[in-house]
Amino acid sequence: MRAPAGLCLLAIAALACLSLSTPALADEAAGERETASGAKEADLTAAIDREIAAVWKRDSITPAQPSGDAEFLRRVYLDTVGMPPSYDEAVEFLDSKDTGKRSALIDKLVADPRFGRHMANNWAVLLTPRAAQVLSGGTYFADWLARRITEGVSFDQVIREIITARGEMLDNPAVVPWFRDGEGERITDMMGKLTKSLMGVQIQCAECHDHPYDDDIPQSAFQGMTAFLTPTRAVVDNRSQPATATVSEDLTAVKRIFDAIKQYDKLRKDQQAQVDFYRPYVNPTTLDGTKAPTENPAVWRDRLAAWWLGKDNVQTRRYVANRLWFMAFGTAIVSPVDDFNPLNEASHPELLDALAGDLLAGEWDIRRVYRAILKSRTWQLSSENPPAKAEKWHFAAYPVRALAPEQFLTTLIGLMDPAKSKQLVDTALSGSFTAAKTEYQRRAAEQEKAGGKYYKFDIERLERFEKQFTAIDGRWWLTRYAAGRYVSLSSDDENTSADGFTLSIDQALAVMNGDFTNSLAGSGANTLLDRVLKRHKDPGERFDALYLTILSRKPTAAERQRWRAMIKDEKSPMPMVEDLIYALLMTTEFGTNH
Repeated sequence: MRAPAGLCLLAIAALACLSLSTPALADEAAGERETASGAKEADLTAAIDREIAAVWKRDSITPAQPSGDAEFLRRVYLDTVGMPPSYDEAVEFLDSKDTGKRSALIDKLVADPRFGRHMANNWAVLLTPRAAQVLSGGTYFADWLARRITEGVSFDQVIREIITARGEMLDNPAVVPWFRDGEGERITDMMGKLTKSLMGVQIQCAECHDHPYDDDIPQSAFQGMTAFLTPTRAVVDNRSQPATATVSEDLTAVKRIFDAIKQYDKLRKDQQAQVDFYRPYVNPTTLDGTKAPTENPAVWRDRLAAWWLGKDNVQTRRYVANRLWFMAFGTAIVSPVDDFNPLNEASHPELLDALAGDLLAGEWDIRRVYRAILKSRTWQLSSENPPAKAEKWHFAAYPVRALAPEQFLTTLIGLMDPAKSKQLVDTALSGSFTAAKTEYQRRAAEQEKAGGKYYKFDIERLERFEKQFTAIDGRWWLTRYAAGRYVSLSSDDENTSADGFTLSIDQALAVMNGDFTNSLAGSGANTLLDRVLKRHKDPGERFDALYLTILSRKPTAAERQRWRAMIKDEKSPMPMVEDLIYALLMTTEFGTNH
């Protein structure tokens, strides 16, 4: 990225300070969709505002003003499809006089396939690490998850398919969470992952001893839950290239333990000690103390899923509702969002119960619950001038929060020329498969020449992977690929990656000088600069277009006045406009949701 020409970067950046349009009352339109019992979405929205307002009254909190249209517009796009509106979408919404436009836009965006991808970005990272490797399975799993959500599959069914996943990864992407770093997860680690990420209870703290701060989870509870997974085997076969990753039931180990228990009195003391260690892991017991029948270990996971998602297990629904609320606000009703325990009280327990109850009544339709949240007055409050005495959990103003890696990169890529982004996808994805094919052929030839047959280099299998990966939306794939790469720049000595872009100088430099930013602020053909200059001839229109395109709002009168003063004596507008693009991209307003 070249240095800004004709004007100090900081001076231009000052134009883009956070300045949102005048607040206006949120429209009252809400969904009329009903559950089988007759409950409407509008009823849930009303319950949200009622419960939140009750706590404001109790704590003498005066909430922020309702958001203005521009503030609402950018926020609703980011919180549904993971990216801001395009220039045309922004103009259409901001110019509309329709009093029901907010509700209508929420319905439209939640029905958009990008909503499924945004939800998948949020859920997939809980079960699979962000990874830059093409065949790691992370995006493969996320694409499966996005399609299930877009197709309207109930979320309890999605969870059930993950818990009971069987088969090979190429045929069933739901098995991907059962693997990590090229090998199958240990069943103890897998149970900790599942309960934390899909039920909000961290039983992994009781693996070696009783839970330190939850008396309801002794070590025996961890063992009883993990026992459901004892017959399960997640196996990677690296002799096949690409490697096969398969989840199945292997009853051999369970049978051996059962046989040893029957012969217990005949065993040596050291053998009895081993049996005593493994005995709890063949006695599957749910957290509420219900023992599963042991006559057929092959169906233990199915029994586990039935309890996990049963009508009597309100915990799972409370957690899913809490996670959805967290996605919309950045703060959960029970916080941390995935750690329900006696020390973490809900800030609004009646509200959490209402959200969880609607999940059950609405047949686990997360889109319905999310729409109800977004249509609430609470979610549509302004982020400006939050009440001084309010805590985050009061939800008395919308919180200003950094964009997630996928949101940030989706936003950047969305501003790029489609041809450029396609080129990047082709380079990253097609190039990887082409290189892999070449490498397989080379190694197969070397193996044959040496007379060995240890590895099976399966070109047909690799091409099946390629066909499935290339069917994924290219820009979304590029976003996830780049997010894995960018987040890895924050890895510490223990290889722990951050969730955002705020912890590393390397990350900041990658954003400021990376290909994505260069392709936007550069002066080449079909860059953002080139497209704006060609479409808008008037200097004022160009200025407005950049603000609408990058920040989803029109510039203020003060910003326009300063801009006119700055360009008054400039012979060529291009350097100034180029500097403005770069400055807007570097602002906090661009890098946050507010």
